[in-house]
Amino acid sequence: MENKRVVMLVTMMIVMAMGNLVIQTEAQASPSPFGKCYPCCLVNCVIEKKLPTGLTCPFTCLVTCIAPPTITPSPMMTLANEIDHTDYFCKLGCATQHCASLSSIQNPNADKVADCVDSCSNKCSNKN
Repeated sequence: MENKRVVMLVTMMIVMAMGNLVIQTEAQASPSPFGKCYPCCLVNCVIEKKLPTGLTCPFTCLVTCIAPPTITPSPMMTLANEIDHTDYFCKLGCATQHCASLSSIQNPNADKVADCVDSCSNKCSNKN
């Protein structure tokens, strides 16, 4: 009887550990919306702009790809909109300060910038 309980416990632990690994793998496999937007934005920006204005492309694409919150016309959602705007500006400020310097025209580092922006999202959502 005792052996059956131990086997059942070990089996449950293995299944839970495997499920956790699958969920982590799926989360890492799908890039964030920012991770999809930023590399394309940089390429388009560099093609459209000439030097020296092309040097602003990393910042321009940060602003473009950190999606501003949608404005809801309902008066009941005023507080929610203020929180969304606060979160947006927090993310934008954090990304500008910490992430823009990771990217340049010669070395876009899109993955590092996306990870940095995602960490800003986590920091800002913890504050709000």
